[in-house]
Amino acid sequence: MPDVKVAQQIAESQAAFGILFVILFLVSITAVAFVFKDLKRENKEREQELKDLVAEQKQESKERELKLMDHLERTNDSHERTSETLEKIQHGLATLEASVKEMWIEIKHLKRSGGQ
Repeated sequence: MPDVKVAQQIAESQAAFGILFVILFLVSITAVAFVFKDLKRENKEREQELKDLVAEQKQESKERELKLMDHLERTNDSHERTSETLEKIQHGLATLEASVKEMWIEIKHLKRSGGQ
């Protein structure tokens, strides 16, 4: 029975509760530190994933921009050729118009001279 009394005295003493409180406090601090460290690691992983995603998006944007610039250059070249062709057509029409005018003048002149 003396063991029970000693155990009862220890359980009733404030020192035992103080020790248990300190142990519980240290375990709690350790758990919080572990959780905090784990959260920090997860945040670093997420940050790296975001950095990788941003780098990938930048690369895709650069590729898309290069493709758009190439397309723009080809479109400009096509518009220049179309413009040159239209200028040639306009010159051809002006020449044709001048020829038709000359022919009408000659026809009128021939009608006048043929009628006399």
